[in-house]
Amino acid sequence: MFDIIREINNLEKKYGEEFNWGTEINREFYQSELVKETVLAPYQNVIALAKSYSNDDVLFLLDNKVYRIYHLAYSDGEPRYTEFHDGEKVVEYIEKRFVDEYC
Repeated sequence: MFDIIREINNLEKKYGEEFNWGTEINREFYQSELVKETVLAPYQNVIALAKSYSNDDVLFLLDNKVYRIYHLAYSDGEPRYTEFHDGEKVVEYIEKRFVDEYC
């Protein structure tokens, strides 16, 4: 089974202190922020998994099947998000954005 938290931690090891995502976060805080800022129906179970240290992007798992990276700071309307149905694709996306923007 794919362990997305382990894979993000592996990226932290690979890129060192410069890497801008981490999994040691206050999960309850980000989960409650998301619930306050958006309508999550039909999803009932929301888990914050990781956060970008360089912006307000937070990775969530919804009902153990859909991954979404939400940008929690937004000016109007609903928060923007990028959706994935595969944990490996999430990790590829996070790594590619890091390399494209910081390497």
